[in-house]
Amino acid sequence: MNQTPLYMQNTYCFNLDTQAIAQGTDEHGEWIALEQNIFHPQGGGQPADTGWVNDIPVKVRKHPSGQVVVYPQEPLQFEQNATLRTAISATERLQNAALHTAGHLMNIVLKPYGWLATSGHHFPGESRVEFSRMGDEAVPVEELPIVEIQKDIHARLRAGAAVTAWMEGETRLTLIENTEPILCGGTHVENISEITDFFLKSAKVKKGSLRISYHAAYSNR
Repeated sequence: MNQTPLYMQNTYCFNLDTQAIAQGTDEHGEWIALEQNIFHPQGGGQPADTGWVNDIPVKVRKHPSGQVVVYPQEPLQFEQNATLRTAISATERLQNAALHTAGHLMNIVLKPYGWLATSGHHFPGESRVEFSRMGDEAVPVEELPIVEIQKDIHARLRAGAAVTAWMEGETRLTLIENTEPILCGGTHVENISEITDFFLKSAKVKKGSLRISYHAAYSNR
């Protein structure tokens, strides 16, 4: 039976009743694959969700089969075809989504300066995006107007823009309204206006790459 990756379809689905479609054991312990999966595994620069199944804490991982599986941290007994209660930490999910979307927005704002995002690390307290030069016309790092870039991002957040995601074959794309689609398998807020407290922490060059660290938070204002 196929698994439905609901975390890719609805960032705001925090609770769901579903059934197990597979079980097994590996080096991490006993695992369960759920038919309707709301859990985001670590990957793409985003941490895994904190979650529970039938109120038992679980660890979330991507299985070699391609499915997302959960590892109960305490014994979890259930009968075949039983309904399982799944839940994630809404606070952590929304914070991670805000950080991830803010990272995409940074890529959009830095691109006109000749810098393209090549990777992102959207973990709370240590979020950063790595950029590479798009060509010889890229603005030197020491000449980047960091204050103006931050003001630009603040203005965009105040104005707001819808964030959408869709599949094209096996490829998932995300789009901040009036910009360009970006390949991504992570979670995002529905509108960038839900991102608050954004600021750039530092900009450093390492082995020819530009690393910009930042902070952002979620707000349903």
